[in-house]
Amino acid sequence: MRKIRGYLVLFFVLSAVSLWLGAVVESRAEEHTVYLGNGQMAEEDGDIGKEGSFQAGDTGEIRLGYTEEWLYGPLERTEYASSDPAVVKVDEAGRFQVVGGGRAVVTVRGYNSEGLVVFHAGYCFRCRADVSGAALQKTELRTYIVNQQADEITAAFLNMPDLTYYIFQYSSSNPLMNIDCILDPHAKTLKIYAGGSGTSVLAVTINNMTFTLKIIATEVSINKVSAVLTAKKTVALKIKGYPGSVTWKTTKNKVVSVTSKGVVKAKKTGNAVVYGIIDGKRIGCAVSVVTPKLKKVINAAKKIARGKYSQPKRMKKGYYDCSSLVWRSYKKIGKTFGDRSYAPVAANIAKYLFGRKKRIKGGLNSKNIQGMKLRPGDLMFETGAKNGRYKGIYHVEMFVGYQCEGFDSKGKPILGTLWAARPANAYYGHPMGRP
Repeated sequence: MRKIRGYLVLFFVLSAVSLWLGAVVESRAEEHTVYLGNGQMAEEDGDIGKEGSFQAGDTGEIRLGYTEEWLYGPLERTEYASSDPAVVKVDEAGRFQVVGGGRAVVTVRGYNSEGLVVFHAGYCFRCRADVSGAALQKTELRTYIVNQQADEITAAFLNMPDLTYYIFQYSSSNPLMNIDCILDPHAKTLKIYAGGSGTSVLAVTINNMTFTLKIIATEVSINKVSAVLTAKKTVALKIKGYPGSVTWKTTKNKVVSVTSKGVVKAKKTGNAVVYGIIDGKRIGCAVSVVTPKLKKVINAAKKIARGKYSQPKRMKKGYYDCSSLVWRSYKKIGKTFGDRSYAPVAANIAKYLFGRKKRIKGGLNSKNIQGMKLRPGDLMFETGAKNGRYKGIYHVEMFVGYQCEGFDSKGKPILGTLWAARPANAYYGHPMGRP
């Protein structure tokens, strides 16, 4: 039993070494026998009729099956012909040899003593080429994952023969990378997608040969996906994980400018996305420019939100609830929503704003989010409670900025929402007001 185990271990070790060297014979040349009877013909397209799959190097013979009464006279001689000798060669005795990849139809005709055809048949050979003379142009490729998306990596072959018919399979040494590999038989290339960062060695088998390819996928990130600035203030954006040059752009040059080094400068109030172009892909930061007073409100809201939530202690330092957070933050600049001494409930804050035409058209919808129509400091109100209060409102939350979550296929930013006391994208579809 120990000897058997030892042989098995040796077998797997040798197999692994062969895979690494990239020269594994998956299918060897074989001897075949093809049987044909009178009238059995391969169809022109090879999809119907007598046909079979072969590998370059395969040999064999065509045997004819018939009885004399099937024929229109005794069979005196036979002729064999291949439609493509570069794929299949056949001799006068019906011995064939597969020499290349592609499709070939071998036809057989039998003649009687008068030279009339008394037997006819055909066989379609679907042949996989010998790819042992091919090689990858590169044995190591790099890709960069931006916004959790990686570009297609293309690996080209040298001296790859016809791939009309083929056997293809692959394996990855790093399953955590979620690598997908597709063979394009027409372009004779591999299309590779990496779903995660890391390093992997792909073992790609085509017909009778295994090729190895090292894939290195690196996660690219930006130091900030969101920023709130006041006019003339700056923030430096930096890219991590990419060694090449980065081209910086802004969606609204009137709101913010950006240098070739990624330094963003606020110019006037508004919203914009500043992004870097990396290897054809975009990664960005959503930037909002607000007044100094509004920046003071936003900073206060974030600080209060680091305390403990408590309705009984909502007005005390170190504690808050939703409406006291909003009221105390805006009180810093003299806005108290009609009550200078105590925070109103969320419904009364909404009633105060909406009654003064401070309601934002459309509220928290996709158009306002993706169009960057909202402004940090805006308030969102949750409705639907049966509490007898204005519009059934039971909660208020402060919007504190956008975050850039990626870009769509047209290069348009995909934006998310940030909140003072709740996780990103926690709300959607609610009414909003602007104090």
